[in-house]
Amino acid sequence: MSDKKNSFQKPELSVEELSHALYHANLKLNAANQKLRQQEKQRLEFYANISHDLRAPITALSSSIEYMLACPELPSQEINENLVLMQKRIVYLEHLINDIFLLSSLDSSDSKVHKEEVDMRFLLEDYFYMCEEDSHYSNAELHLNIVKDLDVTLSVDPILIQRVLDNLFTNALKYSKGVPYIELGAYIEGSELVIYVADHGIGISRRNIEKIFERSYTVQKSRTPGSDTGSGFGLSIVKSIMEHHNGTVTCESEPQKGSRFILRLPL
Repeated sequence: MSDKKNSFQKPELSVEELSHALYHANLKLNAANQKLRQQEKQRLEFYANISHDLRAPITALSSSIEYMLACPELPSQEINENLVLMQKRIVYLEHLINDIFLLSSLDSSDSKVHKEEVDMRFLLEDYFYMCEEDSHYSNAELHLNIVKDLDVTLSVDPILIQRVLDNLFTNALKYSKGVPYIELGAYIEGSELVIYVADHGIGISRRNIEKIFERSYTVQKSRTPGSDTGSGFGLSIVKSIMEHHNGTVTCESEPQKGSRFILRLPL
């Protein structure tokens, strides 16, 4: 009995210290639970947006087909007009499904990001000159503004970085006013390569800027209410790709003056 008493050791922490540690552990646990609840809410909104964006064009396609079947004597011009509209909706669905698949791939634990050593000046200039030859930008003012002494090679997935630029250029074109203006620039700031895509479009309100990268947040809420602009996956994809490169994306914008999307990659 005396041996057991002698083997008793006084706790290293006092009751007060243990209580303090337990209190902070509970705070962390509550914060983690709150984050999980927020993620679950965003997940449900994300799937609700997908359902809406899939249902709308499918319903329109179904209605067009039913109308054409019910009216076999339709003039050829009206049939062609319906077919053109149907084709546009199918293209939209293809883009939406491809975006969903890419997001899912980026989220998976075995995400395939194929990085290689890439001359960033060459990548940016090559992408810009391809856009100059692209008929989609034939009526746009495209400007390249890369600092002369930029000589940076980074380990990146060039296909995914081009996808980032594609999404930002497409947004700039879609939300332009008058003659579209799109500027691609790059420079070094501290230990980061900074790439930006700027436009003179309709801009984004300050209260919406922080939300535009959320998958559950639709573009039409922040840019053009009521327009058929999809579910906003483009900017979510940009954010996810940048995170896979240990980088960031932010936005500076002013309504009716334009937006600037800023990408930062560590050197």
